[in-house]
Amino acid sequence: MSIVVFSIVLFLAPVIVCVMNNNLYSGRLRSVPISAISAVLVYLFILGSVTFIELKLDAEMTAFDLNGDGVFSGNEITPEQAMHRVIADTGRTFAPITGAVFSIFYFLGVWLLLVIIKLLVKMKN
Repeated sequence: MSIVVFSIVLFLAPVIVCVMNNNLYSGRLRSVPISAISAVLVYLFILGSVTFIELKLDAEMTAFDLNGDGVFSGNEITPEQAMHRVIADTGRTFAPITGAVFSIFYFLGVWLLLVIIKLLVKMKN
């Protein structure tokens, strides 16, 4: 996934949750539930992105298996070349952990932003 798509998801998740809160729940959800739902959506997006990349890399690797037997033989690409992209990235392995840590900080950031907006609106009125 590109950084642009990820940035769009980061900024749109709380907006979508706030709009749904106003339309479906008549604004009953407060800052903490909105932030928590947004963080869960971002976490699921991170895990979904990693799954997509895994499937893409597996498909690329199986494309080198010309006879479809699941083993790389003489005229096919060497296993080291094919597997390098699949096994060289530990980021995909640790994505659930780093995604959870990122989601916690994301939750705190969205919550603080919503609290500040609420205070500014109160001060203006």
